[in-house]
Amino acid sequence: MAADRELIAVLRAGLALAAQPQRAPAMQAYMKSALPFHGVDTPQRRRLVAAASAAHPIADAATLADTARRLWRDATHREQRYVALDLLRLPRHRRLIGIELLPLLQAMIVEGAWWDYDDEISGQPLARLLEADPKSMKPVLRRWARGDDLWLRRAAMLSQRSLKSGFDAVLFYDTLLPSLAGGLFADEFFIRKGMGWALRERSYAAPDEVLAFCNEYRDRLSPLTRREALKAIARRRPAASGSG
Repeated sequence: MAADRELIAVLRAGLALAAQPQRAPAMQAYMKSALPFHGVDTPQRRRLVAAASAAHPIADAATLADTARRLWRDATHREQRYVALDLLRLPRHRRLIGIELLPLLQAMIVEGAWWDYDDEISGQPLARLLEADPKSMKPVLRRWARGDDLWLRRAAMLSQRSLKSGFDAVLFYDTLLPSLAGGLFADEFFIRKGMGWALRERSYAAPDEVLAFCNEYRDRLSPLTRREALKAIARRRPAASGSG
């Protein structure tokens, strides 16, 4: 199936119409983006995507993937890449997300190579893939976690943070261990920060488990990772969070 060109045109036109040029330079500077911004904020952008998608419904997974791919690859402004990802998070499209989407998501993570893309993909379509097809996805995430791309490693770490059920603790720690001190990318800020964030999210459901992990690997966790990991625990149990 081909991309939905009419939907793409509506989305591009809507972004241009909603543009706030006075905001765009600051947004571009904040994201350190080579692509310029229109200056459209997230709530307004997502309202645009929801309305355009309702008016131009996508019926199958191939069209969804091709539409998102075209928006991503041909983007002239960063928000055009954001709307590609917004399409993948819409409730009406979740049923269309299957393992066939994985090559596109991997390409977006690698090509985007920045935290905003990485965190949206890991928290939304990647998490939905993991829920829908854990048998296929778990080996992929373990491979990413040991691989030579920083952003795929971060995505693997963060891929379970939005799951409502089916959390796999063994998989979770398997995605963290290769990036502890002594591993590839262990000194990279976005790995250290991402690992801490992932552990903090896990700590809401399993504080003792996270505390035990942080104590066991204390010498291989950066201060940043440990601080982020234990934030929620420290608010509830300040004495316990400093133990070990």
